[in-house]
Amino acid sequence: MIKRCIGIDIGSYHLCAVQVSRTDDEFQIEKAFCTQTRRKADSVPDMLSNLIGKHGFDRHAAVAVSMPCKAVFLRNLETSSTDLEQVCKLAKQDFPIGSEEILLQVYSRRKLTGQKYSVLVAAVTRQSLRERVDLLTSAKLSPNLVDTTVSAVHSTIVVNHPEIAVGRAVIAYIDEKYLTLAVTEDSNILIVRNIPVTLPFGNNAHLAQKRIAEILSDEVEIAWLRVFGSGIEENTRIYLLATNGAYDGLNIFIEEHLNCQVTIINPYAKVKNLLRTGDKTEVCLAEGLTLRVLAPEKTTGINLLEAANNDTKPTLNLKKEVATFAILTAAIVLVLLVGLFVRVWRLEAKNTRVNNEIRQLFQRALPEEKNVVRPLIQLEQKLQSLRKDYTLCSYVSEVGLRPLEVLRVVAVSMPSEIKVNDMLITSESVRLMGTSPSFEHVYYWQQLLQDVTHFTGADVQDVRKESESGLVHFNILVSLTTMG
Repeated sequence: MIKRCIGIDIGSYHLCAVQVSRTDDEFQIEKAFCTQTRRKADSVPDMLSNLIGKHGFDRHAAVAVSMPCKAVFLRNLETSSTDLEQVCKLAKQDFPIGSEEILLQVYSRRKLTGQKYSVLVAAVTRQSLRERVDLLTSAKLSPNLVDTTVSAVHSTIVVNHPEIAVGRAVIAYIDEKYLTLAVTEDSNILIVRNIPVTLPFGNNAHLAQKRIAEILSDEVEIAWLRVFGSGIEENTRIYLLATNGAYDGLNIFIEEHLNCQVTIINPYAKVKNLLRTGDKTEVCLAEGLTLRVLAPEKTTGINLLEAANNDTKPTLNLKKEVATFAILTAAIVLVLLVGLFVRVWRLEAKNTRVNNEIRQLFQRALPEEKNVVRPLIQLEQKLQSLRKDYTLCSYVSEVGLRPLEVLRVVAVSMPSEIKVNDMLITSESVRLMGTSPSFEHVYYWQQLLQDVTHFTGADVQDVRKESESGLVHFNILVSLTTMG
């Protein structure tokens, strides 16, 4: 089965991409693209977009990219703790980055005397990692690995120069702005230093190379002394890589200063080159990124994407999550049931209180009712009965006269000498029965009743006089006004 990976090296003034395939233990460089990006018109996103379409890179291959040297902080910590989480917590206090923005990964660990350990920790900011990933995603490339420059160079050396796996060695990588040094022991990186430098590219190449060699030699001695506490040993292997490929004389100057053996990194020593173009050392870093993905058993390094994911997404414990979900569900159901019972209890109490109030009000309104069974229905029946009685007594004519109004009119018009013994009021008429001391008073009242506005007529009927008492008994039928 063939596996492929695209390694992308984005420098300050260059871009290099390499596609490497692996079949069993054989590695092959299938495609390579390297160019300068010094001009303002050079667009890195456009160049990355053209890798798949214009330059024929495999869109299904994995993608690996390195962080720029200025974005990575590497620090050696001496600690007695073997807990990586505790080491990272301690390291956060030792980096010039806010703890909220820092992403950490342990690079390597070496035991010192006693219970002390020297731990190499790498750190980047979330912002710088996000910018690097966004640069690729804008070109529709999804990275599988984001590593450091020194890891990529180290991976190229491990595969092409396997002798680094035994003994102590130095890795020196020079790009446009930084000198990166790493001291290794049995292929394990112990210390890394990223040193900003201004490379003197001028007409006098001899002096420029000599100056670079002096800086490199001094920094190597400092790093070696810090790790091992002594001067660098003779014939120590130094693996050298420069992005501009200007090695002429540089290795000689370094060997003169340090009395060491300088090896120019050969990215094609164990990796087959299928390209028609000549061998170029500038593919070393990009090649190392592919080897980190294709040969994890041979290379070492970190993946900052994992650091970001681990920092934001805690490890999922399925059993714990299921148990927590079950407990929460049971708690929610219990709360709902308790709430339902409480609500029912309150409604029942409220219903009892309302029924008691209705019973009390019924007894106040109808004290004569002794048998109270269903107060509302009984009250409704009583109201219907009263409504019927009221209807009978409401209006006695279509013009709107009420019985009391009729009674008032009759009383006002009645002479004082007349006494009414009985009165019958209907919707059409009023019958008056009474006595009078004389016939004149009866007919006089008749005349008064006829003059009332709502009365249309008053007829005197059955008038008779008692012989013994002399009282006149009479009936007067008063007709009420009707609507025509």
